[in-house]
Amino acid sequence: MMYFMVEGNLSDPKKITPDLMQEHMAYTQKALDAGMFLFSGLKETMDGGLFILKAESQQEVEQYLNNEPFAREEIQSYRVVAFNAHYTNPLAKAWFE
Repeated sequence: MMYFMVEGNLSDPKKITPDLMQEHMAYTQKALDAGMFLFSGLKETMDGGLFILKAESQQEVEQYLNNEPFAREEIQSYRVVAFNAHYTNPLAKAWFE
């Protein structure tokens, strides 16, 4: 299993319609329910989000992101950083195992 930090950067938040936001939220929830995400959240600057996820490969992450509604509509780009988890809080340890 590999671990990733992803930063989403919105290029044009004005293009987010209520329907698109619902689709984005459902897509994110599906990944959360599948155990792919540890957490996801909106940046304080409101210009994108951050999340920590796990996947079998970077290609799996790229496939997930390419199908993300904001990416599909070309209003959000992503910066993906792979990392190794060396130190974990005991409360989150099970997710990393």
